[in-house]
Amino acid sequence: MNQTPEKLLSGTELVVRRGPYTLAAWQPNQLSAVFRGILRCRQEHTFVTADEMEVTAFIATRHLNEFPPPKRSQDNWCLLTLDTVMEWDVVGVLAAVSKALAEANVPMGAVTAFSRDHLLVDENHLGEAQRALSALCKDISVVD
Repeated sequence: MNQTPEKLLSGTELVVRRGPYTLAAWQPNQLSAVFRGILRCRQEHTFVTADEMEVTAFIATRHLNEFPPPKRSQDNWCLLTLDTVMEWDVVGVLAAVSKALAEANVPMGAVTAFSRDHLLVDENHLGEAQRALSALCKDISVVD
């Protein structure tokens, strides 16, 4: 693919979901219980990562009571989606986005799905994130 990150982003809509979302961690042996919580609340936007140290999930805060008590959690996250299908040979998109956010002093996390990238931004930094990314993305659409 010969498309630059800037060219790709200039045609990409940034979809903002204010949530709020919670980023939470559980013991590794609680993986099944975390997935049961996801199934009970049928969340549309959920990310789960499991490794030998913990199970981490990004979930809508309103559904947190469907899960076992986490060992750690942080609330008030927003989800920003780079809403364009990207092939796996694209290079530099997250670098361009994280550079723009770093220059605006906005901390972020990133999750890569099969065809889209998602950014996790604290609600307190959402305005700055939207301003910083408006220079890169085609449009910004707030859906909740």
